[in-house]
Amino acid sequence: MAHRRAASWLPAMLALGISCAIAQEPETAETPSQTEGEQAVEEVVVTGSRIKRRDFSSPSPLATVDRTDFEFSGQPTLEDYLSQMPQLMPGFGRAVNNGGDGTATLNLRGMGAGRTLVLLNGRRLSPSGVGSAVDVNNLPGVLIERVEIITGGASTVYGSDAIAGVVNFITRDDFDGLSFEGSYSVSEQGDADVYDVNVVYGHNLAGGGGNITAYAGYYERKELFASARELTRYVWSDDWVSGALQMGGSPIIPGGRIAQTDVTWDPDGTPRAFVEPDDRYNFQPENYLQTPLERHTTGLMGTFAVGERLEGYFEASYAENDARLTLAPAPAAAFVVVNTDNPVLTPETRQLLEEQYLIEPGLAQITLQRRMLELGPRIIEPNRDYTRLVAGIRGKLGQEWELDAWLTWTDADTTEQYLNDGSLSRLQQGLLVDPATGQCFDPSGGCVPLDVFGEGRLSPEGVAFIRVDEVVNTSSRQQYLASVLATGPAFDIWSGPVNMAIGAEWRRDEGSFQADDLLFSGDTMSFNGTAPVDGTEQVYELYTEALVPLFENPDTGRRLGLELGARYSNYDHAGSVWTWKAGLNWQVFDALRFRTMFQRAVRAPNIEELFREQSTQVHTVIDRIITDPCSASSDPVGSGNADKCVLQGLPENQLGVFEASLGYPVADTRGGNPALEPESSDTFTMGLVINPVRLPKLTIAVDYYDLEITNTIGEIDALRICFDPLNTGAVFCDNLTRDATGNIAAIYQPISNRGLLATNGLDVQVEYAADLPASWALFDGYAQLHISFLETHAFSNESQANVATEVVDCNGFFGYPCWAVHAGAESGTSFPENRALTTINYTSGPLDLHLTWQWIDSMDNAGNLISTNFNFAVPTVPSYNDFDLALSYLLTDTLKLRFGINNLTDQDAPMMADNALANNTDARLYDVFGRSYFLSLTWNPGG
Repeated sequence: MAHRRAASWLPAMLALGISCAIAQEPETAETPSQTEGEQAVEEVVVTGSRIKRRDFSSPSPLATVDRTDFEFSGQPTLEDYLSQMPQLMPGFGRAVNNGGDGTATLNLRGMGAGRTLVLLNGRRLSPSGVGSAVDVNNLPGVLIERVEIITGGASTVYGSDAIAGVVNFITRDDFDGLSFEGSYSVSEQGDADVYDVNVVYGHNLAGGGGNITAYAGYYERKELFASARELTRYVWSDDWVSGALQMGGSPIIPGGRIAQTDVTWDPDGTPRAFVEPDDRYNFQPENYLQTPLERHTTGLMGTFAVGERLEGYFEASYAENDARLTLAPAPAAAFVVVNTDNPVLTPETRQLLEEQYLIEPGLAQITLQRRMLELGPRIIEPNRDYTRLVAGIRGKLGQEWELDAWLTWTDADTTEQYLNDGSLSRLQQGLLVDPATGQCFDPSGGCVPLDVFGEGRLSPEGVAFIRVDEVVNTSSRQQYLASVLATGPAFDIWSGPVNMAIGAEWRRDEGSFQADDLLFSGDTMSFNGTAPVDGTEQVYELYTEALVPLFENPDTGRRLGLELGARYSNYDHAGSVWTWKAGLNWQVFDALRFRTMFQRAVRAPNIEELFREQSTQVHTVIDRIITDPCSASSDPVGSGNADKCVLQGLPENQLGVFEASLGYPVADTRGGNPALEPESSDTFTMGLVINPVRLPKLTIAVDYYDLEITNTIGEIDALRICFDPLNTGAVFCDNLTRDATGNIAAIYQPISNRGLLATNGLDVQVEYAADLPASWALFDGYAQLHISFLETHAFSNESQANVATEVVDCNGFFGYPCWAVHAGAESGTSFPENRALTTINYTSGPLDLHLTWQWIDSMDNAGNLISTNFNFAVPTVPSYNDFDLALSYLLTDTLKLRFGINNLTDQDAPMMADNALANNTDARLYDVFGRSYFLSLTWNPGG
């Protein structure tokens, strides 16, 4: 499919070569047509390859972000800035509270953060938990010199997890002297504060013998509640039938509710009908819009000479991240039994229970839902410690070959505290009260009668009884890695030497997760128990690369080169896999270069996916939104689902008769799967790089990309997959079991290999620099202008729940079902068709002015993918423009001041209502804080 798509879009690429062009690497000033008398270009290593080359002309598109871009952005964290780049979909960050975990992740092409490999100085970083996603909070941001990004599979060079691409953070290795940096940012409304303070000391060893650099940093991000912004302070609901935008919220309310019949209570204990949507609970004010975080980082890194031919190097780093997440008070939902002569009941409630809910004389059973305001907001406090050590040696191996060998060890420990939950068993215990004594029938544990039938009726003693003591989850991750690499010219052919890289790597990952026993028991009202994980995966790998010069003419600058590579990986559990790459790099003439690359990549199942214990929780599946396809109202015979219903245990004579019960309890079994197979991907890229001879400081590039991942690993929705009309083979239908009533009673949904995940499109980049006339200069009679334009136009963004089901293309859409069915979606991902980032920088003497413009295309409501008959209150969201303006001024030779305004025009994020998972909008894609300001000061007495 990759080749077919590429061929169909080649004419469009050629037509767009000048006007719509993203190559992502700067060309060096020197060209291959240098005369022999000119200085030779220093060999460099480009992300995506282990082989040194004379320039940055990689066959794969390479995007580079310099430290200057970070400094002028004023963004509080690295991921905030990088997520503005069109190649990345925003991952977890400061605006993700409900559904987040306090980490910051990167998500290339929207394929999922676990499919993006993150490197530091070309060496892989270990995830913090038992999954695959890397927390970039652990990086030494103060030392980052630049970031190089390759999208598309890079497993041949770097191994597993590079299936969507690689983000390589590169640090300075020549820091000399003392430097202090301090910055502060705040919104125009005086909130969303962020403080960042760093100190660095570097020392170059005598005689050019190396460098030692030490650093320490402190970062603090203050909390901001969703109630602080108009867009986010209420829950807004989009009624797809009437097209009305109305205040919504949760049906689990402080007054309590009987779910079967929609009955609630007034504060005096009088039952009445639940009123839609007036009675719904607005949970937004208790949620963070900006999650608080406190981070401490420290580290030491350096290089030193080992004899005349070798150099040793080391990195030692430590990061501690203390985050805090907060949610609305616990939403208790349970089947409970109440004795009808319970003295806490009002006469009206007693009569209601006796008339409608008796299961035997004197006992009533209801599906009680109640927001336990008295317990206070739920709080999650993740604490993460991350320690990483690297030791290596590199240098000459013979006359022309070079050696690089290194060891890394990473230890990551996480403790998560959960506060303000309640016990379901104690709730039940307190609802059975002896009318003669006014005390619990079962007085154990200090039981007190519980009146939960109306807001404010639960006594302080009752709150203390049901409150769950602080519970704690713990996880740990250790990664051990040994790697050795040799590079150099292997042999000569007609056009020159064939440079090669030959390497071997061993990696061992040990991970464990243990939920608090109470959470795992399922007795809590809100925080669900997550099954434990304990496992080890180990891999041995061999790989090689080759740069083959097919043709080169030094006089004209024309050259044609072939890049090849292969890697063999042998996993303890995932088996043996091959990955490979093949690409062409053709300098047609000085002004035009053509490049193409095809890569096969893999992602082996991670520790969580393999080893999470399978556990069962009971909850409801069928409700007013999710219907049972076997119900008579769904016409199982006419819709072709009869055989699937019978396979699950529904008697044939009940077809067209049975009607599912809303809220029926279902035993849902989930967990890991040791039988998982690795994901595999094919990435095809093809592009042009244009450097006009008469405008040597202009670079235009356009690249077509096509990324397909098959056998994706993830959670499954067995009900959705089974009844997909395309699933004629009834895949996963036997994972659903019906009991004698005909209702679904059990579902088996382990982590499984799914279907397709694919995207293709065009990346465009324009880079231009020019010396301005002296009359345009403000200082020193000299000024320069630099313009950068970066755009991604996606043709498709597809996902498939299973190979037997429909392929859903979410390109250009937001909302459900895309954030539910897309295997790369994280916490409500939206999928704009076009995104662009433009920067304009003016420099004159000590002054720099920097303007950034981020543009996000409009999107349509993804409900259209379900049916075109819906009437949306929010059918589309408009295009979005965000401008940031910053300046820096060198006050003295050692003191630099920066000031900036982010979201200069105070652009509001678009209203998405409940088509977004939280905050009525995609709070990671759009700015929800409003206009903000930042100020930073850098003092470097070392010059």
